[in-house]
Amino acid sequence: MKLNHEYLVELQSEIPNSFRTKMACDSLDINIEEKSKHKLLIEGIKVPNDWSIGLILGASGSGKTTLAKEIFGDDCFDDTINESKPIIDQLPKDLKYNDCANLLSGIGLTSVPCWVRPVYTLSNGQKARAKAVLQMTKNKDISVIDEWTSVVDRQVAKVMSHCVQKFARRNKKKIVLCSCHYDILEWLNPDWVIDCNDQKFYNRDLKKKEKNNLSLLSKKSVKTHGGILASIII
Repeated sequence: MKLNHEYLVELQSEIPNSFRTKMACDSLDINIEEKSKHKLLIEGIKVPNDWSIGLILGASGSGKTTLAKEIFGDDCFDDTINESKPIIDQLPKDLKYNDCANLLSGIGLTSVPCWVRPVYTLSNGQKARAKAVLQMTKNKDISVIDEWTSVVDRQVAKVMSHCVQKFARRNKKKIVLCSCHYDILEWLNPDWVIDCNDQKFYNRDLKKKEKNNLSLLSKKSVKTHGGILASIII
């Protein structure tokens, strides 16, 4: 894992030269080329050696995924799942049945038929939970789960967050979650947070006089900025 004290990520979207895009750009009294660029600079990143849960927060287009890949590498984003097999048959062979059942229930898949049906028959929310369990249990030094709780309701999001942090700490795993939702903070209880909206780093292990108050983040509303980015420059 690459770990520096400062990360700079630049995202830029190309604007097609079509009639409609030109009309849309001309309707705005702004420099559309400049508005299609986004620079993310995070300073003072000091991830402790002993941690279990990390959280990268930010609105869509704020650079969460790109930043996570820059820090932890592309290999951490392995969310491949066999949609023709039941999720319970895809969990690691060394997990006992009771452990599998507890994990699936804990992540919000409380219906046994969801465990034993092919993954392609599940809803989008159920698939997201199935993929999360699979990523959590993979034998990796660090796993990164993108779009955490993006396609589930907020009550399920809290249940999922509580489950993943308990699993990570109990099994001495390192799991990083990328999300646009601040309301999961109290349930995740992360060891560190990168807020891409405010471009700040928060570390729970800092001394009290130096420590940023993580609880304040949970009260924030998600800020909307950025957009759909067709090309990414690092």
